[in-house]
Amino acid sequence: MKNHRYCLEFFAFYDHTAIQVAKVVALVVENEEMAAQGWLLEKPGNFLWIYRRTEPRRLHAAVTYFPTASPFDPSPSQGELTMEEFCAQDGWRLLARWGQMQIFVSQEEDPVPIDTDPMTQVETVHRSMKRAMLPGHLVLAAVILWQLWFQLLQFRQGPVGFLASTSSLLGVPMWLLLLLATLYEIFFYFWWHRKAVRGAADGFFLPVRTNRLASALLLGGAIFLLLFSAIGSRSRLGILLGGCALYGVTILLTGRVREMMKRRGAPKMATMVVTIGLAAIFASLSVWGMVAATIRGNLWREPPPAETYEFSGHTFSVYHDPLPLTVADLTAPGDVRYSTQAEREETFLLARTRYSQDALLGEARGAPELTYTIIEVKTPFLYPLCLASVTKEDPLFETQYRPTEAGPWGAAAAYQMYRHGEPTSWYLLLWEDRLAEVRLEDLPLTPQRMAVIGEKLRTA
Repeated sequence: MKNHRYCLEFFAFYDHTAIQVAKVVALVVENEEMAAQGWLLEKPGNFLWIYRRTEPRRLHAAVTYFPTASPFDPSPSQGELTMEEFCAQDGWRLLARWGQMQIFVSQEEDPVPIDTDPMTQVETVHRSMKRAMLPGHLVLAAVILWQLWFQLLQFRQGPVGFLASTSSLLGVPMWLLLLLATLYEIFFYFWWHRKAVRGAADGFFLPVRTNRLASALLLGGAIFLLLFSAIGSRSRLGILLGGCALYGVTILLTGRVREMMKRRGAPKMATMVVTIGLAAIFASLSVWGMVAATIRGNLWREPPPAETYEFSGHTFSVYHDPLPLTVADLTAPGDVRYSTQAEREETFLLARTRYSQDALLGEARGAPELTYTIIEVKTPFLYPLCLASVTKEDPLFETQYRPTEAGPWGAAAAYQMYRHGEPTSWYLLLWEDRLAEVRLEDLPLTPQRMAVIGEKLRTA
């Protein structure tokens, strides 16, 4: 029989009303085999609350706040201990501490209230909020706004890649839901505080009635979008779950270190510096490790390479992906070995597929090669945006697309890229629902080759 129960709770830090009436002394379970079971709160937390088995009995709960308390304090302050003694005289026993929050229980049928002055209650809650929840929530809101701004910059720099990426496209509503969840807590608190001050002036304390379901739905929606963006890609899902696991390990380890330092009586500032420093180090190492694994192992690439080879002391991958247009369709490739690679990104708005056929390094100097990208526009109103993005001039490399004859390609329109005013072997072909960029290496154009390229890319 388990003696502990772990529950996910979504209490706002200041929602002492819900905490008092919910699961603090809850869960009397009755069935055919057991008359009753009781659970008592042992350790509260941001999301995970731990309960321990106890004898079923009816208890009253009260939540108070001590604004100057800190989770980094090595032990309760003299003020907290004095408050605990006064409460004990009225039959209240301290059950748990959570930062500035203290949770008391009493077996008295009609216990004396701990807080009797409404104005003092409101002021105590407000001072605790300014030290505990509000700074963290404001920082979190600022981080989310920065992420949304970063998403906007990504869209402006490359709208085609952004709209073709499920993770990028779903990132915007995901961050918006997280922002709404964060702002909801902040705005609801200030709305309650304004009304509570007026109520305290009239001699009563306004209970807090947060909508925990709304917070849970907003947070759950963001998590769903995050997971949905990785569906269909085992590597992305693995990276996502690995990141979540590393975050959990970081929280667990830093929490253990903090509690160990508190038990040993370490000064508050030392505990704070070590805990925050370890969290920053673990987070940095986690991000660095995931980035390094992604770069070295090409974790975003599925399926894995068919083989590898060595050249100049480095290892290179060889792929054998099927391509709609190959060098063999345009000329006899001879005995050259190639790596053929296809990388596709697709959403309900558009799809972008990059194809390449590259000769293995060091085996065939001057062998013909192909690189091309096909953009399938599923939503017609996005076509001008895609065209403007692809044909945008690059002042750094002085590149621009100039119109060229489309007839030989069998396209609605065609462009040739110029660099530093000189023509290159990079072309852009347009059809009603797609754009195709193609670059030819050591493959001189002929009308026959242009016709083959246009037909293959139009129907790919």
